[in-house]
Amino acid sequence: MSVKKATPSSRLAYLAAAVPFAACLCALPAADAATFSMQGGYGRDNGHGLEKYEVAARWDDIVQWQLSNRFALSLDGEVNLANWRALSSRPSSQLTEFGVSPIFRLSYAGEYATPFVEASVGLRVLSQTEIADGHRMGSAFQFSDMVGVGIAFGKAQRLAIGYRFQHLSNAGIEQPNPGTNFSMGYVRYRF
Repeated sequence: MSVKKATPSSRLAYLAAAVPFAACLCALPAADAATFSMQGGYGRDNGHGLEKYEVAARWDDIVQWQLSNRFALSLDGEVNLANWRALSSRPSSQLTEFGVSPIFRLSYAGEYATPFVEASVGLRVLSQTEIADGHRMGSAFQFSDMVGVGIAFGKAQRLAIGYRFQHLSNAGIEQPNPGTNFSMGYVRYRF
């Protein structure tokens, strides 16, 4: 059995993996103040012929910094489960994705509508490393970088819709590392 030595790039990747978990752990004492929401979404990666359906449990406003009377920056937490499906494979090729992400959200509070932008670096684990006729990832462990925009409706902001661009890759820890880019739409309901 051979042991791989850690390279500077793999050390950096492991450090990058620790950052989302550290942010979540630091926020846990304030988590009882967070509001719970559920989210459903659909995304496509046309470059690799993939689609995915996703459900997520989300804790909004774990920590919130009021920047002005209208602008707020918050740290949210999200746990997701998704099913990927190859559009071209016969029979259909599928895999499951499990993830956890801290999400930073900047919002502008309006009376009945609150637009926001969000960004995240999270962690993902895939049930297998190959899908879609040779689209092979070097490891089941993946990083998820995401930027998005959306709008929450109503005085209590219970309903939100949004768009996200999500990139998944293993940051070069293992080869091949083709990456996957999803354009996603979602609907969220806050309880």
